[in-house]
Amino acid sequence: MAFYQSIAPWYDQIFPASPMQVKFTAQQLSDLTQKTLLDIGCGTGNLSLLLADAGAQVTGIDLDSEMVKMAQSKAQGRAGLRFQVADMLQISKLFEPQSLDAVVCFGNTLVHLLRSGDILSFFNQSATLLKQGGHLLIQIINYDYVLDEGLDGLPTIENDHIRFERRYEFREQDEMINFKTHLTVKSTKQIIRNSVPLHPIRRDFLKMLLQESGFESIRFFGGFDGSELSERSMPLVISAQKR
Repeated sequence: MAFYQSIAPWYDQIFPASPMQVKFTAQQLSDLTQKTLLDIGCGTGNLSLLLADAGAQVTGIDLDSEMVKMAQSKAQGRAGLRFQVADMLQISKLFEPQSLDAVVCFGNTLVHLLRSGDILSFFNQSATLLKQGGHLLIQIINYDYVLDEGLDGLPTIENDHIRFERRYEFREQDEMINFKTHLTVKSTKQIIRNSVPLHPIRRDFLKMLLQESGFESIRFFGGFDGSELSERSMPLVISAQKR
């Protein structure tokens, strides 16, 4: 995807590794040791690396070949960790049924699927690959909050290296959102502008699709710290178990 190819060299500075995501995953699975995980939308591999460090056997997939190359370079010589270019709508071709302990899909990856039928397909394939009682863990933006309040974007990410501005443009014709970004590389003054459509799916509809795919014990959180979801929570974190 051109959107991510253009920001790949600065991806780690925009989205650094998050130990809180690993802690949340470990809490949901009770323990990560020897658990088999699939990391959807792995980017440059930061989460996969941390999960592997915690004892899991991890496969990370992403559509962007440049970011997968970066992830593979980080994983050289590491056992129990691999990365490959793959489509999240084709995961049933990558693994045997009932072979995974968890499918992890963080970083607002899910809403790049613009059709509800594709989201349902992803949930169905995840359910097929998960062992009984296995977990599907998801993090997106809380689009109930975005849509109900008419928010025009997300907080700007800024550090010593980059400034990453994020804006929303609502599309009334198909109820999608254009996600517009403005990346400034401070060392070179380079500016990279992008736009990509997103599917602002609401919580209740997500719950319905998860139930249709055979998931239960569906829980919603307001962050990776396990906090209660509120109307004004910006993140929406989901934990669901296969029946």
